[in-house]
Formats: sequence, C-alpha cells, structure tokens
Amino acid sequence: MQFSLLKAQRTSKKLSKKLKIFRGPLFLTFLGLSIFTFGIYNYYKVRILSFDSVPPEANKSIENVDSPVEIIIPSIKIDLKVEPGQIKDGVWQISGSSATFLTTSAAPRTEGNMVIYGHNKKVIFGNLPYLSLGQRIVIKTKSGKIYNYVVDQKYFVGPDRVDLVSPSDKEELTIYTCYGLFDGQRAVIKARPLKDSP
Repeated sequence: MQFSLLKAQRTSKKLSKKLKIFRGPLFLTFLGLSIFTFGIYNYYKVRILSFDSVPPEANKSIENVDSPVEIIIPSIKIDLKVEPGQIKDGVWQISGSSATFLTTSAAPRTEGNMVIYGHNKKVIFGNLPYLSLGQRIVIKTKSGKIYNYVVDQKYFVGPDRVDLVSPSDKEELTIYTCYGLFDGQRAVIKARPLKDSP
C-alpha cells in the first residue's frame, strides 16, 4: 500500500514536470499570439462581410429606380436605414451603422434576388439569427412604397455559399450577417413576397 502511494506520488511529480511547459511564459505567449492572429484574420473577414467569391453579375451596372431605404423586422425589433453598397475588387462595401443594399441586386417587385446585409452588431443585424420562419419583413423604398415579405428559409453556412446571394429568376429577398465562432459563418434569411403587397 505504501509502495503504491509512493509510486503514485512519483508519477504525479513527473507528470507535473511535463505539464510545466504548458504553463510557461513562452507557451502562453505563443498561444496568445496564435489566438490574436486568428482573431485579426477573422475580424478582417467579418469587417468586409464578404463571401469567398463574387456572385455572377455583381459588377454589372444596374440602376435600381426604387431601391430600399429602410428595413423593418418587427419580431426581432429591427428597424434600420438601408444604404447602397457595391462589391469592389471582390470586397462587399458595408455601412458601419445601418443595413446595406447590394445595388447590383434586384429592386423590390422585380424579378431577381434583392440582397441586404449588415454587421452582426446588436444595433444592426445581431438578432437576425433568431428570426423564425413565417415572420414578416417590411421593406420601404425611396419612392415611399412599402413591400411585405415572409421568411421561408434560414441557413447557417460558410462564406463559400455564394449561390445564396446570386441572381435568381424569381423575386426573393436575401438578408445576411456574420455568425458563429469568430464570425466565420453567415446567417442567411430568404424571404418571399407576400401577395397582398403592392
């Protein structure tokens, strides 16, 4: 019994010495720098809120006569101004204080995919991942018209799913923001127009 206790103590001391390296300042510095570098890299990706590639026709010059200027999602308390944005050199331009409308995407009540995106800050689209299917989204345009949409799909995907923000042959609304560990994913909401809208 005494021998077993002595053997356990020796094993414990050896293990303690081996684990000391993981508590040393050099290891902690390396770990800290690794996390910091990974965080900075992901922060840059989040800041531009881009997808891995540019959707087709993203650089096509389209004049949207009646573009969105406000988005309202009552169920998650979102009521935001919408500013115009473009994709320049593969980078999605984005407002720091409001939602952004991709000007090369479709306008309301036109055939195609209307894309609105924004940071996942609490005051912008931070609540977007909690939006449920069947909820209403209201879009106001610069002419003063109001259009209603209903959420019918929800995705949590990597930034490689550029197909979700690509042009389509039917009218739809796509809203997205960053999501997940180090904001490496995208929360994407798809909504269809309500028939009672103008």
